[in-house]
Amino acid sequence: MRTLSSEWTFFYKFVSPVLWTGLFAYIILVMFAATGSANFEGTFQFVILLVIPVVVCGWWFWISIRLKRVTLKDDLLLISNFQKQIEIPLSDIERVSGSILMNPELVWLHLTRPTEFGSKIVFMAKFRFFSGLTRHPVVEELERLVRLQKL
Repeated sequence: MRTLSSEWTFFYKFVSPVLWTGLFAYIILVMFAATGSANFEGTFQFVILLVIPVVVCGWWFWISIRLKRVTLKDDLLLISNFQKQIEIPLSDIERVSGSILMNPELVWLHLTRPTEFGSKIVFMAKFRFFSGLTRHPVVEELERLVRLQKL
């Protein structure tokens, strides 16, 4: 049994979004306090102070909330959202894809049929230095294992 996802998954899924949202809220409050009022002369300031942080936080929540912990056990993947765990046979994986030039590196498991977590599982690969323009090695490993299962 081997964990394929990063040991930082819990932090990125639960702690990091709260920290980023708190940081943005703090910055917005400080900027409101520094101006002395909430009245802005132009819409540009409104966009900068309110819309952009909301969009960034929304994007961060969208990325992080989908992260799963993935463990390989023989010909099964154990997928967990930290509350519930399901088992997916490697033969149920249609294809595997991975991010490039993204930190953290993400891996997507596209399934042949939907599960309780949907038809696409996203997990954070273990950290590696000098990733460059290549996909994480776990993508190639999973592709190879899936091909072997389908033979």
